[in-house]
Amino acid sequence: MNNYYKAYEKRYRQVYKNDMLWSSRHFTPDVINFLNTYKIGFKDRILDLGCGEGRDAIYLLKKGYNVLAVDYSLSAINMCNKLTSYKYKEHFKQFDIIEDKMEERFKYIYSVAVLHMFVLSEHRNKFLSFIETHLEENGRCLLCVLGDGKQYYATNVKEAFKNVKRVVMNNNMILNVATTSCKVVNWGQLEREILQNNLIIKKKWISNVIPEFNKSMCVIIKKR
Repeated sequence: MNNYYKAYEKRYRQVYKNDMLWSSRHFTPDVINFLNTYKIGFKDRILDLGCGEGRDAIYLLKKGYNVLAVDYSLSAINMCNKLTSYKYKEHFKQFDIIEDKMEERFKYIYSVAVLHMFVLSEHRNKFLSFIETHLEENGRCLLCVLGDGKQYYATNVKEAFKNVKRVVMNNNMILNVATTSCKVVNWGQLEREILQNNLIIKKKWISNVIPEFNKSMCVIIKKR
C-alpha cells in the first residue's frame, strides 16, 4: 500500500473533482515577517517546502521573490500552475521529500503546516534532516507546525486513505475526502526532534494568524 502521507494526493484530487480548492488564498503573515526580519532579497534563493496550493509561493512570486515551491501532490502542483496561468511553472515542482533527492541548497526555507502530516518518526526525521542538508551554512528556516505546544496526539496511519466527511476550508462545504494523517507534538518533543537532526532553534513562538489553523508552533532554525 502507498505510504500514508500520499493520501493527501487523493484528497486534492477529490476536492478538485468538485471544482473546489482545499485551502484559502490568504498568505501566511509569519512568512512575510520572516522575509522582512532577515531582509530577504529578490535574488536570495528560497524554498517553500510543502507548498500545497501555493498561497504563499504565489504571493511571493508575484512580488518578485526567487522561490522554488515543492509538494508531494502532483495535483496540487498542477493547481498552482493553473492558478497562475502557468506563468511560474519553472518555480513549482512535484517532489517527495521522503523518497526523492535534491542537490540544491537554499539561503532560506519555509514550511507551513507540513511536518504534522508525517506521523512516523523516521519520516519526521527525514523531513528535518532534509532541511538541515539543504540549508546554506548561514541559512535560516521558518518552520510552522500545527499545535499549541501542549497537546500530543497522532492519527492511525492505517486509516489515511479512508473517506470521511470533511469541511472544505475554502468553500465551507462538506465532502467525502481522504482522512489523511496528522501528528501533533508538544514543545518538548518538537525541540528534541529539531536538535536530533543537527538544527538549533533561534526563536520560537505560538502563532494564531496562520490561515485555517487556530494555533501553530513556529520556530526559526539553523544548522548547528
